[in-house]
Amino acid sequence: MKVLLVNAPPLKKLGVIGQMYPPLGILYLAAYARKYLKDLKIRVIDGYQEDSRTLVEKIRKFDPEVLGVSFTTPASTGAYNIINAVKQENNTIYVVAGGAHATALPEEVLERSKTDMVVIGEGEISFFEILEHISEDKETNSVLGTMLWENGRIKRNPPRPLIKDLDTIPFPARDLLDIQKYPGYYYKKKRKDTSLISSRGCPYNCIFCSNPVWKHQKPWFRLRSPQNVVDEMEHISKEFGIEEFYDETDEFNANKRWAKELCEEIIERRLNISWKAQMRADNMDDELAEKMARSGFWLGFFGVESGNDRTLRGINKKITTVQNETSLSILKRHNIKAYALFMAFNIWEEDGRLKYEGKKDTMNTLQFALRLVKEKKIDLMSWSLTTPYPGSKLYNLALQYNLIPEEIIGRWEQWDSSANFVVKLPGINKRDWIEIQNKGKRIQLQLLFTSRTFNLRAFPLYFKRGLQQLKNTMKIRNDPTSG
Repeated sequence: MKVLLVNAPPLKKLGVIGQMYPPLGILYLAAYARKYLKDLKIRVIDGYQEDSRTLVEKIRKFDPEVLGVSFTTPASTGAYNIINAVKQENNTIYVVAGGAHATALPEEVLERSKTDMVVIGEGEISFFEILEHISEDKETNSVLGTMLWENGRIKRNPPRPLIKDLDTIPFPARDLLDIQKYPGYYYKKKRKDTSLISSRGCPYNCIFCSNPVWKHQKPWFRLRSPQNVVDEMEHISKEFGIEEFYDETDEFNANKRWAKELCEEIIERRLNISWKAQMRADNMDDELAEKMARSGFWLGFFGVESGNDRTLRGINKKITTVQNETSLSILKRHNIKAYALFMAFNIWEEDGRLKYEGKKDTMNTLQFALRLVKEKKIDLMSWSLTTPYPGSKLYNLALQYNLIPEEIIGRWEQWDSSANFVVKLPGINKRDWIEIQNKGKRIQLQLLFTSRTFNLRAFPLYFKRGLQQLKNTMKIRNDPTSG
């Protein structure tokens, strides 16, 4: 049986993280399928690393019996184009779609593409069962956790129970891609780095977060054992010569005891590694920071989001600016660098009314960021525009209050939080958000070059992003309707 898994690229490939690291989602699917299926010939293509014009041709040449296409929201328009082109050429290929966007809007996937089946949520077992049924010439229309057309109507099958023990899932099949081609994150200490995922989901419920893959059912948060995570680190180091890791988990320290145990496991095995992770700012103490530093941890990513406490309450961040500063100070005491993630023009609902940050509020966040830089509480930062991704409460609010211009609804290639502002807020014109965006990007760029950890291999991605930013600015400045 020939199976091809594709990580679909967006129509506009800018400096997104998808170009930095291998696509672990489909590599997990590949690893699980080849463990439990015999006579399986499986291949993976990462569309972010390919020329989009030849991607369909490569699919045609491999001629799979089953084509699995995974995609995020910005990549969905490109995914539909790929699926439709493949099916037009060979309608016998069975196409399965999955990923964050497919889970959030499965009906749209079936309506806008010639997809045969959509996998909703966690995909390993569902995708394996689809392959198993096809290989045994059985019907696939009742596989749990899927959606498909049946008798002219869309049929949604019951949800697939989540995998209870994440340690039973084999490590991603990184051998199916040349991971040496990936430049790694913008910031690193070692020459080579790659990503891993130590848990699935997040126990929190921020209004802007689109995490439909893990939150369409409970439990929202599951952890691998510390031993299993460190086993993967050792495996990657041995097989690929990589000694730096980025944990893409939403909240590495959501369970503080587990986080300490993971650090202890790395220390006990005496691994000579560097690593970084996304973190929660209100679940930090000196003991954890000390263990992190000893284990080789050097950079924490914190979702600070805003410098306004009212905003943090409104977006259900369940944190305060004081708590953010306290945790950042703890990191500094242990010589760990801090990367703060900020958003401009946050949106929420309060007492049944639309609320949002105006220009003054957003400038206050920038001043807050500058103070943190001056006080050396943060070393790096990102600056993005609030974007209502499908699957989030924010998306539903944006639809409810008609914040998304009609001309870009469904044009998912525009959903790029670092380059475009896809909502229309009263009193905020195009010039305003471009001005705010550029001010934040200037601070980000300044920190980039003073960090002394800049990854030169990632420079082309930053260059593309900067060029696009310049084009956006010039276009709006020359638009008489933007003021």
